[in-house]
Amino acid sequence: MIVKKWLPYPIWDFAGIEHWLNEQAQKGYLLNGWPGWSFIGRVPFRTDPDAPRTRYRLDPGVDLIGELELQNRISSYQEAGWRYEGKAGKLYAIYSCDDPQSPDLYNDAFSMALAMKRQRKRVWFSLFLLILWLGAAFWDEWVLLFTRPASLLMSMILRSDTLLPIYALMVILALSVISTNLGVFCGIYRTQSILKRGEWPSPGRRSYPELRSLALVLLATLAAVGFFLTLLWFNPSNSRRLSGPEEWAFPHVTLEELIPASAQIRLYNNQELLHYDELSWSALAPEQYNVVQGGEVTLSDGTKTDTRLSQEHVRALSPALARLVYEGRVEEHRHSLEQYRKNWEENTPFIHDHTNAFDFLQEESLPSVLDGLTRFTYQYSDTKAAHTVYIGLVGDRMFVLNCSGVIDADTALSLLLERLEAES
Repeated sequence: MIVKKWLPYPIWDFAGIEHWLNEQAQKGYLLNGWPGWSFIGRVPFRTDPDAPRTRYRLDPGVDLIGELELQNRISSYQEAGWRYEGKAGKLYAIYSCDDPQSPDLYNDAFSMALAMKRQRKRVWFSLFLLILWLGAAFWDEWVLLFTRPASLLMSMILRSDTLLPIYALMVILALSVISTNLGVFCGIYRTQSILKRGEWPSPGRRSYPELRSLALVLLATLAAVGFFLTLLWFNPSNSRRLSGPEEWAFPHVTLEELIPASAQIRLYNNQELLHYDELSWSALAPEQYNVVQGGEVTLSDGTKTDTRLSQEHVRALSPALARLVYEGRVEEHRHSLEQYRKNWEENTPFIHDHTNAFDFLQEESLPSVLDGLTRFTYQYSDTKAAHTVYIGLVGDRMFVLNCSGVIDADTALSLLLERLEAES
């Protein structure tokens, strides 16, 4: 009869595993092979009335030797009365013996310590590769964290309902995997240190690590499934489209009131703008408007100018969160302009030999009664379209005001600030 039992010791505790295997033999159970790649801590045994005569020993570092050397060891140990039972993971070879007179595989602790040297190097190399893999898996987040940390924090605030649980789950799983492998390395290091002193280590505490790891994985899986089902069923969308300025329930300005009084305007539709007004929300920023107006403005002299006005308005749960969004938006806008300049210079080196992407580009942190105000001014070399972008912070609100064409940006800002003050 085959019986499967949970391994009570971590895989690095060879003294504990040997003790456990010998304990099972005394209870009438013989090892029936060690599980392979699907191992989750349940080791199979078969009942045998002669099992109490059997003793087990582990030989470390078996996965680091060649197949020929392994076969030579098996033959050599077999001559001494030891049978090869298989590999315990990638750390040990398992041998059993029925003859009480047969000598142990290792007669002194120091020789066992030398045999574990390769084992420790392997685990250290595996841990190094694991850290590299985690670094590659989180590469985008690492790049943002070290190059544009404010942008990363802003994204987490604006999409907190989705990103925070996902990042928390990923970090928990990553730390769990790293801590498990680090625990294996430290356990082997401590065991080897004891052996080097000429002492044989005692079995550690029975902690059933594989069972705990399985429970953690199942718990994380259930949490992830529950999270995504909640998003799917109870919160299918955290945004909705707006039909126009009549739904802009935030302090704003409109394109019609900013053009010269003598000018005429033909407003663009959503298809011409390639944009739909949108209201989004999250737990940390419950009000996020992103709206755009654009049109062809005909001045009194008959000149036609493409004019656009885009606005973003974010209300966060606290002024501290709003400041993080403000800093992130400034950083993101600066980065997007720098990338535009870089792409222009790389892709048009021969056509525009002496022309930059912008005729001018300036970023200024302006003194203001606001909690923060930054202005970007720039003009594209190819279109000569002038742009002014204000990014401001007022209490728990952050706004972006992007003006181009015939709009007087200073007038637009003054009008917006009046309405912000009235709102507050």
